[in-house]
Amino acid sequence: MHLRPKITPACISALFLAAMSVGSAGGLYLIEVSTSETSLAGAGWSARAQDPTTVLSNPAGMTELEGRQFQSMLQPLYLATKFDDDNGGTADADGLSPTGSAFYTQQINEKWTAGIGLAGYFGLALDYDDNWTGRYYVQEVNLQTIGVQPTLAYKINDQWSIGAGLAVHYGTYELTAATNPPAPFNDGELKFEDNAFSYQANIGVLYKLSDRTRFGLQYFSESDLDFKDTPSFKNVAPPLSDVTLNMTLPQSIIVSGFHQLNEQFAIMGNIGWQEWSKFGEIGVRTSSSGTSTFDRNYEDTWNVAVGMQYQLNEKWRLSTGLSYDTEMVEEENMTPDLPTGDSIRCGIGTQYKYSESIDLELGYEIVYYGDLDIDQEGGGGAFDQGDVSGTYPDNAIHFFSLGLNWRF
Repeated sequence: MHLRPKITPACISALFLAAMSVGSAGGLYLIEVSTSETSLAGAGWSARAQDPTTVLSNPAGMTELEGRQFQSMLQPLYLATKFDDDNGGTADADGLSPTGSAFYTQQINEKWTAGIGLAGYFGLALDYDDNWTGRYYVQEVNLQTIGVQPTLAYKINDQWSIGAGLAVHYGTYELTAATNPPAPFNDGELKFEDNAFSYQANIGVLYKLSDRTRFGLQYFSESDLDFKDTPSFKNVAPPLSDVTLNMTLPQSIIVSGFHQLNEQFAIMGNIGWQEWSKFGEIGVRTSSSGTSTFDRNYEDTWNVAVGMQYQLNEKWRLSTGLSYDTEMVEEENMTPDLPTGDSIRCGIGTQYKYSESIDLELGYEIVYYGDLDIDQEGGGGAFDQGDVSGTYPDNAIHFFSLGLNWRF
């Protein structure tokens, strides 16, 4: 009879601690929700209010939009991730993912404007080679959300507007990791998969100093995501135990400014904060051993951004932006499921006025992390995850964006 090693509830908690998140830039929030944001690297996020993206970036900005307006975007993103092991091995986690968004606003009267948005702005994914050296931490992980946000804005006077929305997120989480049983047994496999709903408030304020200058503030509330599944195992005898993962989408705040210098030039900028230290405190509950909270030593992140628009002629407008995000985890605490650090975003794009009611947009952005070094020790003992030491060279994400704005 072939005996399989038994994995205990304590081992389950340890495995999930090591393989449960993916990241982008300073954290997991993606600002690339429209072609304009991609082209400007998010600069002017909560103050521009030039198109229906403001449903998400600052609900109060909808009061700047007349009539009815619709915006949509198609955006493939390419994750350029490669790992060079100190022992000479390599592993690829490159991947191409299609994304998109849609926003709609409608002016009700001179005071009120309503809108709705559909976008995914949280998460990313990694898919390593099956036999890579860090397979006991993670082989494949996918954490994604898509949200629908109805929104309402009110124009208090010529200077002040306020707005709010409630985003309903549908989140999916999939994890596959190898298990490392004692000799003479072969590798096993752990797989976890679930879907969950969460809710997040989006509140904004817009102040117009003049027709050329405005300032915006946007606040995201924190939101909980709870994923529950009975993990499936291969080559190990699993416990009869459900596992629940408790994650927190962090609160964030961003302040932006926009100034139209003249008919050709406009400048803009941001400063923002996100509470990723709260996301790093992850609860793991099993039906057989209760709840444990693990702290992955994540840090709150800060973001600064600057951007510029140039009206080339009646038909063409050029945009570019640059931003910097601080790291959400130091290299000494970085694990293979989250190869991230501080990053630089650089975007460029153009808008073409096809007609009086239709604009077409094209944009590109790179999020560059540079070289990321990792040195994780497995800890020894049964189901040791092994040592992972090496470099992620020139780690980056590439965004390619095509957008449509329609006023009717």
